[in-house]
Amino acid sequence: RKRRGQQSSKPMVILDAFCGCGGNAIAFAKLSSSVVSHIICIDVDRTKLRKAAHNASIYGIAPNRIIFVEANSVAVMERYYRDGTLVMDPPEISSKYPPREIYDDFTIGGIDLLNEIGQRIDCIFMDPPWGGIDYNSMGKDGYDLARDMKIRGCERGCIGFPPTPEVDGFQLLKIAAAATRTRFVVYDLPRNTNKRSLAEAALEAGYEGNGKLEEHYINSRLKTVTAYFGQDFRHLLDLKKHQKEAEGGQ
Repeated sequence: RKRRGQQSSKPMVILDAFCGCGGNAIAFAKLSSSVVSHIICIDVDRTKLRKAAHNASIYGIAPNRIIFVEANSVAVMERYYRDGTLVMDPPEISSKYPPREIYDDFTIGGIDLLNEIGQRIDCIFMDPPWGGIDYNSMGKDGYDLARDMKIRGCERGCIGFPPTPEVDGFQLLKIAAAATRTRFVVYDLPRNTNKRSLAEAALEAGYEGNGKLEEHYINSRLKTVTAYFGQDFRHLLDLKKHQKEAEGGQ
């Protein structure tokens, strides 16, 4: 128990698996560095990573808090991490891999960047593609994670990775859970996600006991839901308490 407490007192390294334009990563980076030390942002689209870096600069995020990695997130989680530890050494920079660049003071590059900040990850945040606007037509509780969520892998092999097949929402959660030490996974989902489907995905990923489900409303209308899994999720949720404890220990 003492060992677990010592581990959870460390600032967290969060992997944002589907970074997009960086809104969620920026929100994490605005937290105290005693709670979250670094954010690793993954996206297959460098244009989106540049937009995310630009947005982070607008919000005054320190460039050393976030790195932006051009890669397939499924391949990174499945092949490069096990129990929160980097298990494969990213290759040295070469012409085969996405080049590094500094964009608005932030570093954007390939998987070689994982050696610098990504030696460990404590949490994975996932806001994956839901399948376009069609998810809305499935009705209340009609979105099934196994049937309706399809995340592209690297069928022909992405830069630096052997082929990775397409995965569904069940498989995605299982891969993320295996990649983290704490099994702390935050899963952003459509408002009409079937709760039984979500529970079955959690069981298949090896979770037991209770998770937490948040509903997000705008103008009294439900927009999205966020599921939290893993024994340490309260460490991030109760931020005020954690920050007071961290300050008291200094």
